[in-house]
Amino acid sequence: MIRDASADDVVSIQNLLKPYVEKRILLYRSRKEILENIEKTIVYEEDGVLLGTTSLVFFSAKLCEIRALVIDETQQGKGLGKKLVLAAEEKALRLTKERPIHFFALTYTPKFFEQCGYVQTLKENFPEKIYEVCNFCFRKDDCHEIAVEKFSGND
Repeated sequence: MIRDASADDVVSIQNLLKPYVEKRILLYRSRKEILENIEKTIVYEEDGVLLGTTSLVFFSAKLCEIRALVIDETQQGKGLGKKLVLAAEEKALRLTKERPIHFFALTYTPKFFEQCGYVQTLKENFPEKIYEVCNFCFRKDDCHEIAVEKFSGND
């Protein structure tokens, strides 16, 4: 079941992120930071266990990042990631009336996002992200993430 995250999910979300943080795929997020963004976070839960999560970060009413998308390693390849991305986009469309919304992500798996309707683009198209996040990242001078984007909500 995909649902909105709640404050009760913070520890489970942090545990889902942990293996990806340890592999230096994701940046560390404190419990406080996760809690501050909980209203823009969704989770995939099965039998009371969180198996996936992602968050929305709005840089403006029309620019939204899909961030920290993770699926429990034992559950990958089952379509949960795509379901979470599409659910996150739907949530963003409910949170703002502006249209179209320009979604983007920085990722090591652009092919996955292409299966969700995204296309590859340049990181430089997102100066808001670079200024607010990338400039403080330990990998800023050796980043191999690829930017992907999608416009949604035109109809």
